[in-house]
Amino acid sequence: MRSLFILFLLSFPIFGNEEYPSPRHHHAMTYDAKHQQLVLYSGNGDNREFFQDTWIWDGQQWEKKADATAGGRGSHSLVYNPEFGGSLLFGGIATAGMSDSKTWRWDGKQWQVADSSGPSPRYSPAIAYDEHRKVVVMFSGGNSGADEMWEWQQGKWQQVTLTGERPSPRSRAQMAYDHQRKTLILFGGYANGNSLGDTWEWNGREWKQLDVSGPPIRNNHMMVSDSKRKRIVLFGGKQRTPAIHYGDTWEWDGNAWHLVTKEGPPARNMAAMAYDRENGHTFLHGGRSAERTALGDLWRWDGQEWVQIH
Repeated sequence: MRSLFILFLLSFPIFGNEEYPSPRHHHAMTYDAKHQQLVLYSGNGDNREFFQDTWIWDGQQWEKKADATAGGRGSHSLVYNPEFGGSLLFGGIATAGMSDSKTWRWDGKQWQVADSSGPSPRYSPAIAYDEHRKVVVMFSGGNSGADEMWEWQQGKWQQVTLTGERPSPRSRAQMAYDHQRKTLILFGGYANGNSLGDTWEWNGREWKQLDVSGPPIRNNHMMVSDSKRKRIVLFGGKQRTPAIHYGDTWEWDGNAWHLVTKEGPPARNMAAMAYDRENGHTFLHGGRSAERTALGDLWRWDGQEWVQIH
């Protein structure tokens, strides 16, 4: 009888033991290739509180890293830099206003200040790692220095002198690496009270606006580079006027944007998205719903369908 009871218990999963990041938006997430895990940092809850927590997703479960903080913030930037095998954190908005201008580095265990000089404090810049040139590129953002561009190389920030044609200053845009063209692609954003829908290319020397049709205008969308399929994946976002929240998935193939599906995660903006290079999957976490509620769900995109993990 006892063995039958044990067998009965083992037949059912035990719930309640796994921790999850609390529902949030304005947070950031990237994939740490060295440690083969997703890194999620900070963000805001429904009560406008600023979280100061670091979470790791190892492909099976979440783990909260104790005492790992670079200060609470939202609308910050987080990008993996394979040159030193760590992630860079910059900017955002904190309780007292703009976050400091320090650049923080995550080494898999803790946050450390990597550089105290460089760009002025700002929120929601467009940022991505250029795999061809092996530099982190950051463009514009909210607050001062909105018409600036910076590159992180050899352990420090260097400002890029911009001349000629270039994207207008903006915040809440997204940028990702194009494996087909070996350039960076920037899409959308927010400026002067309007959402944007233009597509730009940065080749390391100059900007060029691409004459292509694509997703409807939006800001606070998510965009990552899928190195396995050589696609850029774009999801969701929001159009300011009239107010529209998107739950669509688009992909850029190096020549054109394609609407892939409108099925999957419910419409949202201000979520966090990262690409798992080890398994070839894109992960989406949280965000803010059309009802302005913080979300805490986790989804996986394999190039064909979205699957909710929790």
